[in-house]
Amino acid sequence: MSDYRTIKELVIETCMAEGALPSSEKLTSLVREHFPNSKWSKTHYAWYKSKIKTGDIVIPGITAQQTDSTATETDSEVEGVIEASVSLERDLHSYYASRLADIEPGLTLAPDGVEYQTEAGRIDLLAKDANRQLVVIELKAGRAKDSALGQLLGYVGCLSAAETNVRGILVASDFESRVVFAAQALPFVKLLKYRLSFDLQEIK
Repeated sequence: MSDYRTIKELVIETCMAEGALPSSEKLTSLVREHFPNSKWSKTHYAWYKSKIKTGDIVIPGITAQQTDSTATETDSEVEGVIEASVSLERDLHSYYASRLADIEPGLTLAPDGVEYQTEAGRIDLLAKDANRQLVVIELKAGRAKDSALGQLLGYVGCLSAAETNVRGILVASDFESRVVFAAQALPFVKLLKYRLSFDLQEIK
């Protein structure tokens, strides 16, 4: 049984004991030892590192400089993957904002529909369908997890307080099986899988 209640507690206590954020390899080993069923990956390490650097997670005696000093080539690669993911999500954002018909015929962008602000957070794209009903569109670069569906439902629920028949569309490259099963029980939610393609043009 783990001596820690949460992974966050493990990260904080390990940092305090080491006087700095440990390497990705060491922290990963500790997490897997104490939480063998967790889905910990290198991106989680980069997330904790970022939160400690920005002060969102406070570690007594640990400074931002000490966090930086633990950077390794692996960390840089992880951060590069995260940046690429964010970049891809922005590209999807820009692409579908002007091509809503690719998502569903008849869709048009609602006023201020790009990154539409709600009490539940910012909606990637807010559209209206052919019947003038609101459609919440959430875009995910890569595989959509439970949290992505929860985020979409939060937006739909928020807008449903003032509007009727609000629907949601989750767009991703793939979906966890639980997301698919959950969506099958939600008639107002649609899942769409995108595929990337590259067109080559000879210039010489």
